[in-house]
Parts: sequence; structure tokens; C-alpha cells
Amino acid sequence: MKKILIILVVLLLLGGGGGAAWWFYFRTDPNAPPPTPPLPQLTQLTIPIDPRDALTISVMKDGKVQKHFYFRFTLIFDDSKNRDKANAIMPALTNDFVVELSQLLARKLVEDSNYDPNIIQSQLQKVCDRRLGKGVVTEVSIANMEQHE
Repeated sequence: MKKILIILVVLLLLGGGGGAAWWFYFRTDPNAPPPTPPLPQLTQLTIPIDPRDALTISVMKDGKVQKHFYFRFTLIFDDSKNRDKANAIMPALTNDFVVELSQLLARKLVEDSNYDPNIIQSQLQKVCDRRLGKGVVTEVSIANMEQHE
């Protein structure tokens, strides 16, 4: 009888300790805020597709080439489906970039702003929104921009 009583006391202590551990460490707090949603997985594409190449834009004034610009862009996506959608029409998107940059870089306003990258990025974001739909491309980033006379 003494052995059963000792075993019962030991089991009661172990059960109480386990219950206390659950109560203080493993129980979810009912007043805790909900967990934050996971961050979106960002993916990217480059224009031109080969990262060793550069997109060359010539600025013409009075029938002569004044400057050459060499660009490398990174398109950032928050969903891989959007990336696949853009990758399917990459030649058309690259053509839209060339047309927009050829018109944009020849403008006096852009020249006076010393070819501000923020103006270029905002215009190219509009090009992506027109071609792919609003919100498909999260951000257009200028990876490299060089100019030569």
C-alpha cells in the first residue's frame, strides 16, 4: 500500500509539473495579436535578358546623336505567376522600354533634371502597367545607367 501511495504522489507531481509547463509555456495567449502574414517571395527579371548586355538608347538633337545611354533594368515581382506573365511577352516589353526611353530622354524637362532616375523609373512603371496590367510589376529598378557624349 505504501508503494502505491508513493507512486500516486510521484505521478501527481509529474502531472502537476506537466500541467504547469503547458499553462505557462505552451498555451496560446487568447489576448495575443494574430500572427503576421508571411512576406511575399520577390522574384525579378532583367532587361535586357542577358545581364552582361545593355539596352542602348541614342538621344538625337538636330539630326545628330548627342548622347548614348546604356541601361540595365530589373523588374521586381511579388508573385511568380506575374513574373511568368511578363517573361512571356519580354520582347514586346523591351520594345516598349526602348520607345519610351527614346522619347523621354530627348525631352528638355528630363535633360534639365540631369536625367533624374526617379522620373525614368516612374515612366517605365507606367509602361509596365499599360502592357501587363496595373500591379503586375511591383517595381522597376534601374540596375545600371551610363551616359556617354
